Amino acid sequence: MSHTRTKIYFASDAHLGARFHQDSRAVEQRLVRWLDSIKEDALEIWFLGDMFDYWHEYKYVVPKGFTRFLGKLAELSDKGVKIHIFIGNHDVWMFDYLPEEIGAVIHREPLTIDLLGKRFFLAHGDEVDYRSKAFRLIRCIFRNRFCQILYSAIHPRWTFGFALGWSLSSRKKGLQKREETTYQGESSEYLVQFAKRYLQTHPDINFFIFGHRHIMLDLMLNRNSRLLIAGDWMQHFSYIVWDGSVLYLDQFEVE
Repeated sequence: MSHTRTKIYFASDAHLGARFHQDSRAVEQRLVRWLDSIKEDALEIWFLGDMFDYWHEYKYVVPKGFTRFLGKLAELSDKGVKIHIFIGNHDVWMFDYLPEEIGAVIHREPLTIDLLGKRFFLAHGDEVDYRSKAFRLIRCIFRNRFCQILYSAIHPRWTFGFALGWSLSSRKKGLQKREETTYQGESSEYLVQFAKRYLQTHPDINFFIFGHRHIMLDLMLNRNSRLLIAGDWMQHFSYIVWDGSVLYLDQFEVE
């Protein structure tokens, strides 16, 4: 591997294929340009969930589209870049296709891991969202293997249309609520509250990194720990960089 590969990147929430994108192809192309810009120094890339607005693998069928994004991931993987993908609450149904085709590692639960000398807690963010009982119930159903098998028995022409329509409706409702798109402060942000509680029993965590909330946030929790929320690739086009000494949020500007 090239000695110039010294950086680890984090990104989340592109919702590729979503009907609420004004130009889905443009979003994908912008994401691919960013990946192309980091391909020489990226050691690892961690996608923290909801990169696809909907993803469901059947035994012999996967969603059409995303050719540029998946092709770029395959190129990076072939160059030695490690690709990690967390499932989100929109793309739960990833199984063996991406590991086999591009060598990606799929993560289904929050992960604590040492990266370049520091301890990270990584998750999409929906895993620690305990505000709504309905949300927790739906999440449990979506992740249940028996329910997944039953859902897979339905023809794709019905499942894909239903899922994308539900996502569009959910997103429209979310945008109407101010708390869905703006930072709510330390006392109200559930990811911040979770991290503070978690630190009480796991004080060795240096960095918490989440997606899911669609906001950009870099917050000191104490003198040794920070929390970052990665924004998204819908409006912020943002990402996080870690080089072993500096961790920071950035945005990919259109040339």
